[in-house]
Amino acid sequence: MTRTVASIAATTALGAASLMASAVLLAAPAGAAVESCEGGVLVVVDFTDLGGEVETGCAEGDPQSGRDALELAGFAPVDGATPGLVCTIDDQPDPCPTAFEGSYWAYWQVHDGEWVASEVGFDEADPTPGGIEGWRYNDGSVPPPLPDAAAGVGGGATGEATEEGTDEAATDETATDEAGAEDAATDEATTEDTGTEESGDGTTAGEDATDDGSEQDAGGVSPALWVVLGVVVLGIVVGVVVRARRAKEAAQK
Repeated sequence: MTRTVASIAATTALGAASLMASAVLLAAPAGAAVESCEGGVLVVVDFTDLGGEVETGCAEGDPQSGRDALELAGFAPVDGATPGLVCTIDDQPDPCPTAFEGSYWAYWQVHDGEWVASEVGFDEADPTPGGIEGWRYNDGSVPPPLPDAAAGVGGGATGEATEEGTDEAATDETATDEAGAEDAATDEATTEDTGTEESGDGTTAGEDATDDGSEQDAGGVSPALWVVLGVVVLGIVVGVVVRARRAKEAAQK
């Protein structure tokens, strides 16, 4: 009987201990000890400006938006009067401000190992698995602390792609320069050939003109004109002779 009671007491104690451990785990801040989120998105929320601490959570898988990542990481965002603009995260600040007082929940993302303010709202953002998202309630000038997992985030593939793109651009530029040089050489050669042909044509025309001029200068008058002049002179001489004979015959009579 004593052993049975002892066994029941031991079992009850173990059950109570398990329940207490589970309660502690459930009550722990969202991902407070999370330092990385393999295959998902690590979310950092900085409550220090509101008297709290920096908390982290892991949004497993591929969140559809920044809001989705924040909620999957264990945080509860609530919009203010303007939909899409976060007023509180986990009920902070309390109460939600009804007028802008200079501070707001600034939305950050890690690129190339550094925090960069998001250029779109968290409903439009599309977090990348392996990336890091951050939130801090202030004037937007200072991001939350950078986690150790940020080293290299957004730098590897981007850097390789950039390097490949640079190499390709350099190759294209080189090919373009070479093609341009070849075209320039071809154009220059064509211009020289054209100039030579034009020069040759000009020389031929000049020689032809010179030959024509030489022929005219050498002959003075064309042969046909000489024939005409000869006929005219001969006609005049014949006419004079005929008139002289007639005059002589008339005198003898």
